[in-house]
Amino acid sequence: MEHECDTLPHWLTGSPQGEAGRASASYNSAVSAQSAYQAGARQPAKSAHAAEATRAAVRTASSGMTTAGFLTLFTEEEIGTPSPATRRATPVISPLVRFGSAQDRIEFVRQRIKQLGFDSFSYTATRTTAHHKTMFVLTSYESQAWLTRYFRERYFELDPRVALASPTGLPFLWNTADMRADLPRAQMRSERLCGMIDLLEATGRKSGILTQMPLPEPELSASLCFNSEIGNPRWMTESIVAETLMFAHTIHEFIWTHAKSVIGIAPEQPQRVALSDLQHAVLRAVVQGQRDKEIAYFLGLSPHNVDYHLRRLRQLFKVRNRVQLINVAQGYVS
Repeated sequence: MEHECDTLPHWLTGSPQGEAGRASASYNSAVSAQSAYQAGARQPAKSAHAAEATRAAVRTASSGMTTAGFLTLFTEEEIGTPSPATRRATPVISPLVRFGSAQDRIEFVRQRIKQLGFDSFSYTATRTTAHHKTMFVLTSYESQAWLTRYFRERYFELDPRVALASPTGLPFLWNTADMRADLPRAQMRSERLCGMIDLLEATGRKSGILTQMPLPEPELSASLCFNSEIGNPRWMTESIVAETLMFAHTIHEFIWTHAKSVIGIAPEQPQRVALSDLQHAVLRAVVQGQRDKEIAYFLGLSPHNVDYHLRRLRQLFKVRNRVQLINVAQGYVS
């Protein structure tokens, strides 16, 4: 699942002012970059060069010189289709769960993106530790050439859209004109940002919406970015922003629910949680999709007691909300 092509350690550990920096300075919008990876391609084994580069990156990180990192690419096909039993057991009605194939789901998402007025979409989950950064990127809705340039040039390190977005899920509206107007005074950083803005405009990404979604682990975060070739940001009305945010939540919840084991970002859970008979009954009712009032009625509890038990269950399973509780608790009530 983890695609570590031969050039990847150079992307994430090499100097941005080296070969990649020179390539960025001479970038011509009429010439598309040759891809450094095959999106979604599986590699049975690492080459000797890649293995040695990876070991070198780890040695460098452990010495405190720089931050090592890796890029994991995944596709809708690799997520696959949730089983009928999983779909029936999921009380949250998501349009993405209804499709019988990954291709049907891809077509639906692409149509919805265009209906909202956008041309492309990216989903990136990032795990950051003291000496390591791992990025999990969904490639099904983004240009392969764009992803190659973005990570080869290390633009993810200074992307102001990600830096300015709220970590709480609020939408951040951006456009390249404002990004140019807010360039920093530092010459080196300003030149790199200019290169990124040039690349955005040359590839039809002139405005859009980016939102960051929280994940259960503190070192994990997810960014969802919708891109449009329209330069004037006024087209993004309040209704478009609201609909886009709702769709972003739908995609994020689907990926976290059904793709976390595929892309390796599942939260660590205790092997077994000791539950009382009452807690087990409440948990079973939640997994079955019952509302708080229904749980209180069938178990003979007050709404206050139901709320208390739900808060206690979230603490025991180390999750933040009802959906996450359902996801991790299904094995207890199956």
